[in-house]
Amino acid sequence: MEKPHDTAGSMQFPQHAVEEEVGISEHLGPGVPGFSGQFKSRWQDFHVHEVDLAGIELHLTELITPGAVAAELKKEAEERREARNALGPSFFFDSTTEAAVHDAIGQKYSQELLGFLQEQAPPKKETPPELPEEPPEKAERRDFLDLIAAEVKDGSKEARKKAHEVILKHFGSFLNTETVEAKPGEGEAGTRVIRIWMREAEKKVKTSMGKAAPEEGKGTRKGKNKSKGKGQKGKGDKGVKTPDAGGDFGALRREGWPKDRPEYLYFRLYKENCDTGEAVSGIARCVGRSAKQFTFAGTKDRRAVTVQQICAHRLPADQLRRTVLHRGWDKRVRISDLEYRADRLRLGQLSGNRFKILLREVPVDALAGSGPADQVSESTVSRAFEAVRTGGFLNYFGLQRFGTRQVKTHQVGAAIIARKWEEAVHLILGGAKRPAEVEAASDRPCKLPRKEGDEHVPLNEGDEDEGDQPQVKAVKGRGKGDAQKLVSEAQRVYLDTGDAQRALELMPRSHSLERCLLGARARALTNQEALQQLPHQALSLYAHAAQSVIWNAVLSRRLRHFGRSPVAGDLVLLAAQEWTVDQVLEGVEAEGDEPDETPTADGRCGTALPPVRILTEEEAKTVRLQDVVLPLPGFEVVYPSHLRDAYEELSQRLLGLSLADFSECTMVRLSGSYRTAAACPQDLQWHALSPESLQSTPALMETDVARLLSEREHNPQLENRSEKSQAEYSEGKGTGAVAFSCILPPSSYLTMMLRELMKTGV
Repeated sequence: MEKPHDTAGSMQFPQHAVEEEVGISEHLGPGVPGFSGQFKSRWQDFHVHEVDLAGIELHLTELITPGAVAAELKKEAEERREARNALGPSFFFDSTTEAAVHDAIGQKYSQELLGFLQEQAPPKKETPPELPEEPPEKAERRDFLDLIAAEVKDGSKEARKKAHEVILKHFGSFLNTETVEAKPGEGEAGTRVIRIWMREAEKKVKTSMGKAAPEEGKGTRKGKNKSKGKGQKGKGDKGVKTPDAGGDFGALRREGWPKDRPEYLYFRLYKENCDTGEAVSGIARCVGRSAKQFTFAGTKDRRAVTVQQICAHRLPADQLRRTVLHRGWDKRVRISDLEYRADRLRLGQLSGNRFKILLREVPVDALAGSGPADQVSESTVSRAFEAVRTGGFLNYFGLQRFGTRQVKTHQVGAAIIARKWEEAVHLILGGAKRPAEVEAASDRPCKLPRKEGDEHVPLNEGDEDEGDQPQVKAVKGRGKGDAQKLVSEAQRVYLDTGDAQRALELMPRSHSLERCLLGARARALTNQEALQQLPHQALSLYAHAAQSVIWNAVLSRRLRHFGRSPVAGDLVLLAAQEWTVDQVLEGVEAEGDEPDETPTADGRCGTALPPVRILTEEEAKTVRLQDVVLPLPGFEVVYPSHLRDAYEELSQRLLGLSLADFSECTMVRLSGSYRTAAACPQDLQWHALSPESLQSTPALMETDVARLLSEREHNPQLENRSEKSQAEYSEGKGTGAVAFSCILPPSSYLTMMLRELMKTGV
């Protein structure tokens, strides 16, 4: 096949050394000059708004503040107190309640329930010492009322269910219901009854009887906090009743999840200068749940202001709202738009991300004549943006995909694919191959120590972005620098001596992957078994990084050898309908600017790879480079015939693997996927800011929180914040800025778009 002329010519651009290591070397429009500027010099200059599958751009729509929640709780408590105080001899049902209760339990039991509630005098107030106590009540009031289940309407299960629902709906603030079997002395023994409790009485009776119960049995546990572990049985526990086992009345029950309520709570997460995992873990701690119960479509950048959808399994919305009062709640995090849905949110279930970016320190000469997108001038900035708007950019996997440590994630992935388990463990722990002299020392069994609870301390605003490596949180009594020293020391101990137990004791809890591996090795698990203890998503990330570096290198090779236009032999996705050049293609990645795992080619979970077709010479003239796809190595993909040798050569040279190794990977199933060679931003808009306008503009990048605060009446706090921000954000002399906004598909990296704009490494 004749190779088309390479349009890059002899023009050379400076290359970032790290980019070349992961196969990034070309530009889609090398003839369009770039410009210099500062990207993410401040986290306030980088905003990301997730776009869901329905095409809705997610924003914070309300401010759920501690003050507002406290006011809501106070109002609810007053309403409950008023409802409870209304009980007594003068209490009567209103017409609506009377009709509903009569329909649910019948006339007879409606009258009995009314009489029961008329017995309940309001709670006694404490009598001042100087006043005489009130005389005792003549008639003893009942703690509960029993309704014979078989006599509630037709006695069916549906009738009992309706009775529970109606009573709790109208009187749930002070009544509780349960279905039990009556015991001797409670009427006809063995009869199934609906028991209606006064809530305060139920709690008092069941708790007091539960506390007295252990005195009657044998084997009462002694000592403080001597509880059994999960799934374990202690000696001498026979006959012991737990403190909430309420004797003959049963135990206090937690409120069950309503059957008619969807199981998943969705909410929008707004965060500032923290990563998604850190924010979700903080919320999970505050609500007393495991972080594993929370899911999201993709991680968002840490040094940014971001909004995304979060999903939690069986978490009540009112509980989450109350959690903002928790003393451990992260002030960098806000939530809104709480709603229940039937299906779980899965990784990759988003249609894209809206980016709003401010590039600072842009030379004035590059901005000269720059204007809006509909008034394109000949300035350097406008030419660069217009070229990307019309032609797109090369869809490389960004540097975030490969980590920021000395040992890259694709090297770990290569070791996993090659089944070099020991090398993979040591690479994750920050080293190279393991010294032979520590083999014996590292294989001895050690007991895994108990883990202490970690403290949540916000990161400093000036911390540098650490890519995909675990965030180093400051621990109590230590700064971030001290924590990093502990990490280095733990790595050194294990790599030099093989003492996993000692290394585990040193490793901060924030480094969960390293602790997982060290804990497994301390329990005498093999290296392979230790790797299998890691979350599957982490293992997939490593393996997919190895696929990604090959994909990048093949794309660069293809551009150098075959040019920047489609050629015969290239692959395109085969649409279900007749092929059209305007077809919108989906990508393979689950997230835009952060590395994530997505098992399928279209960014969704649970679907097979789409079929592809090979372009003929005539068809190649009718499609764009954005339509061409390249495969990531795996056992289900089709390789372009003119690039098959390039895949084999680059795989061997960069990773020491063959294509067959990807297909035969055992720890992570690598079916492969397809990714478009180029991507085009949607709704790309930009405008230049001169040095003078930077000083006079009150808010360069308005956040959702600032917008919501501005919608309130006069807010001095917001005004002071804006004035302070301008004082802090003074620019260098002779430089301006460029603000732009666009939507990128979940397959694309913003840093690669900026690389095309600026013609430098980002």
